[in-house]
Formats: sequence, structure tokens, C-alpha cells
Amino acid sequence: MTTDDQMEIDVHDDAAALARVLSLPVSARIEALAEMNGISAFDTNAMTRLRHTHENGDGFRVNVDDPRYGPALQRLVDADAWGQLRRELARAWEYQRSVLPGIRHPDRIHVTLTLGNPDDPVFTERTLGYYGMGAMPGTIWLVAWPNEYNLSRIGACGVHELAHNLRTPNIDTGFNLAEWVIHEGLAEVFTVEVCGTDSTGAWYSDVKGPELDSAFEKVTGAFDTGSGFAEWTPYVLGDLVAERIGARPVGVPHMGGYAVGRRIAERYLEATGLRAAQAMVRPVSEILEVVGIPVRP
Repeated sequence: MTTDDQMEIDVHDDAAALARVLSLPVSARIEALAEMNGISAFDTNAMTRLRHTHENGDGFRVNVDDPRYGPALQRLVDADAWGQLRRELARAWEYQRSVLPGIRHPDRIHVTLTLGNPDDPVFTERTLGYYGMGAMPGTIWLVAWPNEYNLSRIGACGVHELAHNLRTPNIDTGFNLAEWVIHEGLAEVFTVEVCGTDSTGAWYSDVKGPELDSAFEKVTGAFDTGSGFAEWTPYVLGDLVAERIGARPVGVPHMGGYAVGRRIAERYLEATGLRAAQAMVRPVSEILEVVGIPVRP
């Protein structure tokens, strides 16, 4: 980690390599994917994660020949998805460092985008066929099954994940449900600051009015509960995802924790006059206190 104004954002343009993987016999694809991602066949944990992503998770299936995969990959190429990521992430970092110089950050971030699984309605319909993961500083991983909505928002999704890469090194307290919700809320508002009001938010756009009020009470009321992701996931990603991982549903709509986090972040920014890029380093206890959510010991 460093506090200088230089950060290398390495977007791995894997389109050609993915096309090559799809051209191989099914039996050779997982090994080719591993090689593409720099994973050794002897790295058991990494291989297990890769297999899970492409056999049971939201990645395209390596064990089937699917005629939809090639055209879908070409749609991502035609939409310049990897170029979107390069441009938007560079613009986001320039914005962040201009607003808050000296923020701690990774020296380098590796960014990868892979093709998604078109046969999971929770992924394609409820999650709109795309999302990312960026809580581990130094890496951003994204998955997409292209559609008319997400094709122009791949870069913005990367910006959301960049916010996680920036907040994580700058918080001293341990990770918990409250921190996860604040992470998502600040990441959403940061994306809006960089990419515009229409760049994100559709995952949880129907969580509003009384439904948002109810989710807000449930999620914030659980801030002092649980000890890991299995217990926190229902409050952030909602009941649909909770059921898929074998967790107990808690009555939170899909991606309801994002809507709650964004409400908290927006109230905090309104009260303080700060931008999300400035609030990125503020402790969760301060954010909750300012918006009137009891801070529990």
C-alpha cells in the first residue's frame, strides 16, 4: 500500500483469450482458463474457486458447448467493455486523488472481466447480468452476460469495485455488517459522482418507499449481530441470495442492503457537505452517528 498519487490499473483484455478457450474441447477449457488467469494446476484453492465460478457460480459453463457464448463475447467486444473499464477506472482514480490526496491505496490493481452464465434467472434478471467483486485490494473481478442495460455500464461497475479497493486500506476497525453496508452505499454514490446518475442503482431500484423503510429497520437493527458473511449476506444481498447459499432469509428484498447503504451514505454526505470520495476514509462509527443510527459498542 502507498499514499502517493500513482496507481497502476491493469485491465486484462482477455477477449481473445476467452475466444480461444471457447474454441477448445470442453475437456480442455478449465485448464486453459487457469492458464489465462495465471493459476497453477497445483494451487488447489485457486483451482477450486475457478471451478466453482464456472461450474456452479455465475461464470460461463466450461463443461458445455453453448452456441450463445461466442456471440455474447463478441457483444462485449463490440461494446468495448475492456476499454470502458480502462477509461472509467482511470477517470475515477484521477477524481479520487484530486479530491482526497494522500489516500492509502494499492500500488497496482489487476482487473479481469469474464463471461457470465445465461441460464440463471437470479443473475440475468434480478442482478441484471453483471456485477463485480473488489473488496480485496489489488484485484477487481467482474462477470457479465451482455444485455441492453449492462453493456454501457461495465465501466461504471468497475468504478463501484474501485471504491472498495480504496476504502478497505483506510479503515482500522474490523469488517462487520455495518461496514459492509457502508462500503456498498459509498461505492454506489462514488460511482454516481464519477459516472453520472444513471450509471448504477438498477439492482435495487424497486427497493423504495415503505419497502426501503422496512429494509432500513431490519438491516440497521442487525448491525451488531452475526460474525461472518454467511450471517450478513441476507441483510446485504437479500433473501434470494440467502436461500441460494443455505442461509436463513430475513425478509430483505434483493440487494436491499445496497439501497440501505446508499440511503445512509447520502444522508451522511448531505449532513457533512462531503463527497463520497472524501468520505471514503471516514470511520463507520462517525457515519452512523451523524445519520442518527445508534453506535453499539
